Amino acid sequence: MKLRASSSSTTHDFLYFLRFKCASEGARCGRPSEARSRTGARVEQQGAAAAFGHRISAALWQREGSMASKEGADADAGGGALSRQNSGAAGSWEFDVALMTHVFKFVEKLEDQHVCPSCSRVVLNPHQTGCGHIFCYQCIRAFLDSDTAPKCPIDDSFIKASEVFQDNCCKREISNLEIYCTNAPGCPKKVILCRLQDHLKVCQYEKILCPNSGCSGSVLRKDMEDHLTSQCPYRLEPCPHCKKHYAVTHLTGHRNSTCLEVKVPCPNNCDKMIKRHKLKEHYLECPQVETDCIYKKYGCSFREKRVKVQAHEDAALNDHLVLVLESNTKLEKQIDDLQQSLVVKHHEFQEKTSLTTSLEKQVKPLVQQMSRCDHMIATVQRSLEEQKDRVSTVQLQLQQLTRAFSQDLGCTELAQLRGSLDSLKQQMSVIEGLKERLVMLEDNYMRHSRLLNIHMDQFQRNEERFQELESTSYNGKLIWKIRDYQKKKEAAAAGEGQSPFMFSAPFYTSRSGYKLRARAYLNGDGSGRGTHLSLYIMLMRGDFDSLLPWPFQQPVALTVLDQSGARKDVTVVFKPDLTSNSFHRPVSDMNVATGFPCFISHEQLESAKDAAFVKDDTLFIKVKVDTTGLEDL
Repeated sequence: MKLRASSSSTTHDFLYFLRFKCASEGARCGRPSEARSRTGARVEQQGAAAAFGHRISAALWQREGSMASKEGADADAGGGALSRQNSGAAGSWEFDVALMTHVFKFVEKLEDQHVCPSCSRVVLNPHQTGCGHIFCYQCIRAFLDSDTAPKCPIDDSFIKASEVFQDNCCKREISNLEIYCTNAPGCPKKVILCRLQDHLKVCQYEKILCPNSGCSGSVLRKDMEDHLTSQCPYRLEPCPHCKKHYAVTHLTGHRNSTCLEVKVPCPNNCDKMIKRHKLKEHYLECPQVETDCIYKKYGCSFREKRVKVQAHEDAALNDHLVLVLESNTKLEKQIDDLQQSLVVKHHEFQEKTSLTTSLEKQVKPLVQQMSRCDHMIATVQRSLEEQKDRVSTVQLQLQQLTRAFSQDLGCTELAQLRGSLDSLKQQMSVIEGLKERLVMLEDNYMRHSRLLNIHMDQFQRNEERFQELESTSYNGKLIWKIRDYQKKKEAAAAGEGQSPFMFSAPFYTSRSGYKLRARAYLNGDGSGRGTHLSLYIMLMRGDFDSLLPWPFQQPVALTVLDQSGARKDVTVVFKPDLTSNSFHRPVSDMNVATGFPCFISHEQLESAKDAAFVKDDTLFIKVKVDTTGLEDL
């Protein structure tokens, strides 16, 4: 008899007939569990029938696979992989890995053929061995991985990986079994196993994770809306003060520490509740803040809470007027001293100018003499070159004469040779004299060069002294004008062998007071390098330091002046740190500088919209020392 598969449905019908026929004989597709109690002969007959059924089944499945696209058996060429058998609609359904952790409760009791004989659980992913037994994928994989020659635990036959394939027929039967929802008894629904995943996606009793960031809780789907609106500690709710949304668990911390709209008690205990973002403004008017009398710069040392200072200013008006008059008297005296000092400086400047003119007159003849010496040296060098050429010529002639001697030349040629020798001796004498003259000229040139360098150094020192005298002040104020700002800033940034900082001229708090100077880094220093202007102040060793009180205690104000006329200057005032060596009496030419590496950013300095700090490539820096309380010696 010839078996013929005219269509896919015919093949399936025959396979079902063959499978159930084998089952009626006690060996359904190679499962002889019910026949093991029978006699040995019966078992052998059933085993033979099972093997025959298995071979016919495999042949028909291979034939069906060649006729249907993507429904054939895939076998690995190396023989070590599990083969797969597709069977219609069941092949399109796959178990989710998450479902393997669920405990399934079937509506009807499971048949034995749907239970794995190894783990006694439902065969969710059935695979059939070459001996015809069906196991779940996990168990068959464990058999193949556990030993080099795995054996079937039922009939002790060897299991070959190349003969194991996925039994989609059995899989389809299991997938169509009806089960209770895994969320029972809460959910009363019954579904077929292959639709369980779709049901769980909408099941109201399925636990799902909260979508709020930070919340790790899981709740039933039916309770999720209530959880999101009223239960989740990470739900967003608006702050009642600033109206911004924060997680509920963070609202208390936000209100207690960062919310700018929350009213908080004044830190100075003035019994007022102030919004957090207005605390700085309140500080400027809080009656409990300690402040100085507005007449401090005139000598008033009263310092108390603002409310008491205001009462003091009203009550001590007469005393304040006396202080102002005394200050004005001192200022007038200082102005007179400055005018006298200016006259003296003017006389000194005229004397230095006369000295400079005299030096220039002395230097000019030396320069001319050096030029003549250079010309003379060049002439002598050319003469020496000519004499060298002549000596070479004479040497050549001597060689020729020597050769002539060796050939017994006549008396006439000998006389000529003697004449040439005499001429050569005279020329050599002239050359020796020129050499001595050249040595004398070189010594004279070096002596004049040293003298010229000395005069040039003296002239440079006088020039620096003139500039220092012109810019020196004796009232504790310095106006420092920095020209070519952009060029000097770029040079400081590039290095170019120059110092990255600039010094101002020294200035004094009085004629016999402290000596100070400013230092500026146009391209920034330390944390402000490349982004800010850095300003520092430094104490210098002065002539009257032994008579002055130490450490230096006067407040200092550093200012970058606005040249637009709007007077929007940038000023920073600081008081000296009395423990710092920078404000103790100098033991060297100057102390360590103190100041601000980030005084003002380059962007604000060069591109301010409402001010002009750099104008015509010029920058003005003002340094002011508060001389209140200092007495003239």
